[in-house]
Amino acid sequence: MTNHQDACLFCHRCGATLTPGRGEFYVVIITAIADPSPPVFTEEDLAGDLEAEIQATLDAIRGMSERELAEQVYRRLVIHLCGRCYSQWIENPTG
Repeated sequence: MTNHQDACLFCHRCGATLTPGRGEFYVVIITAIADPSPPVFTEEDLAGDLEAEIQATLDAIRGMSERELAEQVYRRLVIHLCGRCYSQWIENPTG
């Protein structure tokens, strides 16, 4: 039977080996959700050719996988960071 402390992970930023149970890393969970606000339609939008708009949208997504489509709306990412990389990342996540 494998002990969870025997499993090795790697820091997603620097590649350092991380060993569960030693308190030496952070699990970072990032959830990205497309704008959840209801769409805003103008009178001009509603006066247009809605059927053509729907067809254009269907044409644009044709050939895309279910995963590709889902990732345009919701994505969850789990990364592991060593203590040093976490300290840098948490202060400037986009840098």
